[in-house]
Amino acid sequence: MRRIAVGLLSAAVSGSLLLATGTASAERTALSVCIDSVNPNPVVVKDGQDTGVTVEVRTTEAARVELKFKPVSGRFRAQDVNTPKVMHEGDLWRFITSFDENDSEGRWVAIADAYDKDGRKVTDQVNFSVKQEQQEKTETRLTGFRAGPASVGKGRWVYFTGRLQADEDRGWRGVEDEEVAIYFRARGSSSWKWATSADTERRGRFEARARALRSGEYRAVYEGNRDLDESDSRSAWIRVWRR
Repeated sequence: MRRIAVGLLSAAVSGSLLLATGTASAERTALSVCIDSVNPNPVVVKDGQDTGVTVEVRTTEAARVELKFKPVSGRFRAQDVNTPKVMHEGDLWRFITSFDENDSEGRWVAIADAYDKDGRKVTDQVNFSVKQEQQEKTETRLTGFRAGPASVGKGRWVYFTGRLQADEDRGWRGVEDEEVAIYFRARGSSSWKWATSADTERRGRFEARARALRSGEYRAVYEGNRDLDESDSRSAWIRVWRR
């Protein structure tokens, strides 16, 4: 991937291919440009993946063509796109790029500028739309969360257990190989701070431990992934006493 400033895709054909001599030069057709198609339209970006887009532009007497993309409601923006592949066959210019989750949803405009060998320019533009489709995530839950012992000396271990489950067609099942974080909130505080983490094992079970420093409450938090939604557990209170 490389950054293309203001979404600019350009291609040029050698001026020698367009040179005419004698009467043919005097009778050449006027410079023109027309965007034939934006395919697909709408551009549907699914679950953050790249979606390939092909734009075909037809010209007469063009030595260079530049193609820009712009959201109708915004300014030109830079795009992360694959190295553009540009094919030129006679008067047909074909630009291939891609859109991803960073490209805004809604109406866009493709703008083609064609230049002849003397630098004269003509422009054409067409509208198309971009849709962002996010995959619906599976609901999760953290069950059976326990922290103990309920009363412990400062500096000793507090142990945590619980289970991460996902809601599937046949009911809740344990989820393996996912990270669950344990957060702590001290008595009198409003903020939660990370204490430790553990990976889920068979049937979604996890175990972890952390040093007891102050009285307060703990809870388990699962941040989710591409397919699974986030969730957190009920809190468990631990009293810490000085030895």
